[in-house]
Amino acid sequence: MQSIVIVTTTLPYSMPIGQVLEYKNKLIESKLCACAQSNKINSTYFWDGEIISEDEWNLSIKTTTNNLDDLISLITNTHPYEIPQITHKIESTTEEYSNWVSNQVK
Repeated sequence: MQSIVIVTTTLPYSMPIGQVLEYKNKLIESKLCACAQSNKINSTYFWDGEIISEDEWNLSIKTTTNNLDDLISLITNTHPYEIPQITHKIESTTEEYSNWVSNQVK
């Protein structure tokens, strides 16, 4: 089995879908990731002394281990949140999909 890295982050749901698409396009155009998916989620968390519950955009971004640090840096530097949620995990995948991801990035 081959592997890829899946990076997740969230964006404010107040961002219009067009801006979310622009954000994902910038990530793809950077050649640091091959794919970015978005969906609406509801998050509950503690911030500034209170419990917050709000809708957000959840992004799932596919990349390689070689591009992980640069992708995280790009997300951190372009993210609208003061402290963006950025998580990542290595996932097993098919050889074909892993090759496709590798061929899409620099």
